[in-house]
Amino acid sequence: MKKTIFAILAAFCAALAFSIPGVKAELPDSSGEFVYYRDYSFQRESYVGFLYYDDSTYAVRYFAPESGSDSAFEPKKEIQILFTVDPAKSYLEMTGERITTPVTPDDTDTINYLHDLLYELTSRRQKAGDFTGSTKVGQEFAQFGGNVSIEFDSLVPIFNLRRIESVEKKPLFTLATVGRILSSTDTSFSDFSGLPLKYKDTKHVFAQDKKAKKAAFTYESKTEEQFRQKVTLDSGWEQSMENLWSLGKNAVLTVNIIPKSEDADFSKKFTRHLLTGTDHAYPDSNLVKIEEKKSVTQIENTFYNPQTDNMTKDFKILTKLKSGDTAFLSLTVFTGAYSGNEKYFEKILKSYSVSLK
Repeated sequence: MKKTIFAILAAFCAALAFSIPGVKAELPDSSGEFVYYRDYSFQRESYVGFLYYDDSTYAVRYFAPESGSDSAFEPKKEIQILFTVDPAKSYLEMTGERITTPVTPDDTDTINYLHDLLYELTSRRQKAGDFTGSTKVGQEFAQFGGNVSIEFDSLVPIFNLRRIESVEKKPLFTLATVGRILSSTDTSFSDFSGLPLKYKDTKHVFAQDKKAKKAAFTYESKTEEQFRQKVTLDSGWEQSMENLWSLGKNAVLTVNIIPKSEDADFSKKFTRHLLTGTDHAYPDSNLVKIEEKKSVTQIENTFYNPQTDNMTKDFKILTKLKSGDTAFLSLTVFTGAYSGNEKYFEKILKSYSVSLK
């Protein structure tokens, strides 16, 4: 587990990092990152995604799931375009493009819309200028019907765009999920087909054992400074490694210490990394909760994997230590086990502590 965490950190820290033309982002983009937005300008349920390969190569994809029935039935539709830009320019200049999905003459308007959107979102992000964290700006945006409010957030890759809404607070273009492909054969971007509006997990059922004995488990780090991480579980949990426990097939909990980094933006980069899905696990960006108190950051996320038809609740607690190291707790629970047992898992999270040995 320790080696796995360090390998993940090394991978995301060493990744090639860039930003879109003419933008100096607080957190540069890494190769393979992608975002999808729910686009309410279409009459049917629609998503638009952007994939960042490197500073000169991108992809954009439109996807709409099948909808309606009988005479009103609409089959699913997808259009994916691979395009290149001149990274030396301070504005977006396309140098080539290739449509990688079958299209018909009826798709011309959608293709033109995707082109316009690329230029517009790049321009809007450029006009937002340099910022730290998040910012909101009001702009006139013809593609979305006039005056709008645009929210930017450095934790969101590529355009740093979280949402666009009307002056009446009506959603127009909102972040749906954030992911990253890990290789040239990874199809997570091109396979995205939306997130379930309703989901019921009947495969994972958990009933608390009221008689289960509680016990405090500790993990002592092997870092330069010795830290003790403690969490209170019960006899229903099985310890399979010195820093890993499992609750049958319903939940997994791990703790570790991440060595200090010389990168001043490490904490923000790591938080962005934790909000990113991989290997067809798509986080629902509308359900993300981030709570920061002094030196502690707690993240709550929900991931859906259509390949396994599983949905999980994912909790992370990051504690910045005086040494510069970061204490790390991860709790992942299938939603079927979490539903109805929220207080049980909240008590486990609240029981967590870290101290010098």
